[in-house]
Amino acid sequence: MATLRGTMLKLGSNRILVVLIAALVGTTLAFRVAQAAQDNQYKLRALAIANATAAMPDVITLLTVEDPTHELQTIAENIRKKTGASYVVIADKNGIRLSHPNPALIGKRLDGPLPALRGISSTNTDKGTLGRSANGKTPVFGYQNQIVGMVSAGILESKFAADNKYLAQAFFLFGIGFILFGFLIAELLSRRLKGQKIAHELERVTSQYQEHDAMLHGIKEGVITLTPQGKITLINDEALRLLNLHFTVQGRQIRDVLPEGRLLDLLLGQTQQGDDDLVLNENFALRVNRRPVRQMGRDIGAVITLRDRTEHIGLLRELDSVRNLTDALRAQQHEYSNRMHTLNGLIELGRYEEASQYLGEISTINADLAETLHDNIANPTITALLIAKVSIARERGVNLLINAEVPMNDFAIEQNALITIVGNLLDNAIDAAAGSKNAFVEISVTSPGGKRKLIRVHDSGRGLPEPNPEIVFQDGYTTKAPRAGGHRGIGLAIVQRLVKQANGEITYFNQNGATFVVELPTTSIINELAVK
Repeated sequence: MATLRGTMLKLGSNRILVVLIAALVGTTLAFRVAQAAQDNQYKLRALAIANATAAMPDVITLLTVEDPTHELQTIAENIRKKTGASYVVIADKNGIRLSHPNPALIGKRLDGPLPALRGISSTNTDKGTLGRSANGKTPVFGYQNQIVGMVSAGILESKFAADNKYLAQAFFLFGIGFILFGFLIAELLSRRLKGQKIAHELERVTSQYQEHDAMLHGIKEGVITLTPQGKITLINDEALRLLNLHFTVQGRQIRDVLPEGRLLDLLLGQTQQGDDDLVLNENFALRVNRRPVRQMGRDIGAVITLRDRTEHIGLLRELDSVRNLTDALRAQQHEYSNRMHTLNGLIELGRYEEASQYLGEISTINADLAETLHDNIANPTITALLIAKVSIARERGVNLLINAEVPMNDFAIEQNALITIVGNLLDNAIDAAAGSKNAFVEISVTSPGGKRKLIRVHDSGRGLPEPNPEIVFQDGYTTKAPRAGGHRGIGLAIVQRLVKQANGEITYFNQNGATFVVELPTTSIINELAVK
């Protein structure tokens, strides 16, 4: 009981302290604002007096003739008495006083900067010869819109000190009333809160949590929050789907639920990334964004967003196909242009028999290649792809050898996926072989057993990196220069994923260059499984 009573007394004293501090701070701030507004009113009043004086025709005329009769002193004093101002000072364009409540100062220059002589009206609070005052200064413009002088009017603080005193007393009484009112409201609220049941508060908190949870799991992007130690504190349904997680992971270390690799390194912040980084996992192409969270200079974890960009990768594959076709057409055009120049030269030299023989040779080369590939491969799309790659390779000084022992029209894989596999392997091989001595790339298609077929691509380049050749399949790994508007290092990663999805296998090794062997099932296996 004594402990409870002590606790209640402590809560009551804290409540009184909070109300007292809030009332004092609020009253002080309100008083400062009101006092500043009141001071500003006096400044504006002084400026209005100065503006009215500056607009008087007599003042303008006398300043123009430099007031030889000193009538400005009389005018200024009359205005001062009628308006209740403390002083009205008129000065010429050089800042020399022509009027002042203290006649001894007439003929002396005004102190400080004089923006009014530059055509700028201003208000301020300054300490002049008569004391501290609210002051307004304004230029006097002549009949030809030239500055002929200035007027400075002011009201001494001693004149509105009574207003400030009244204002302070009013706010003092207001503050006391505010404190008493605050105590009353605090007591009433305290009694009401004490009478409420804890179950009602729990229900409200539970409802808010459920709404928050529903919103989090309803958004389209995957969201993960991690502690600085890599512990998962929050993960929504979309993130579970994109990461292929089918069990409860909240509260566990992310290292325990994801395999080692680039994706895990990005989520933990161990790999440097830009605003967004593209990562491939088993089923999806993901845009990963990781943002560290700091509070009061302390690292409290990270927020990670995941976006599904699988469709985007498909569009990139189609774009690469179009780019490859464009490159092939350009290479063929360049090759045909050279041949036509050669043929034209032979004709101009009168070597008609040699020109005819050369024309027959070049027409036979392409026709024989196309006919051979069509007969052996029996897949028009792959045939067209290989012919295009031959032209591209020839332009880069690489001899592309094609050895198709079996047709390529019965692979149990989507046609676009097969084009992506073959095209990416050949592109990488041509890039690797280009520039080497006697550069060549060889692609062969064989059938070791009848139900599966092998696509083998070998190049004469430097080979795979040692001692970890598997790094070439890591998305983001590349030895090429960055490409504007595109991503490097995803070609072989896509190949590996497509082969795996087709229940195939891909092996790789160095043998006087790099060799990739893709083993894919044929439709005969699918038909056999369907019968069973």
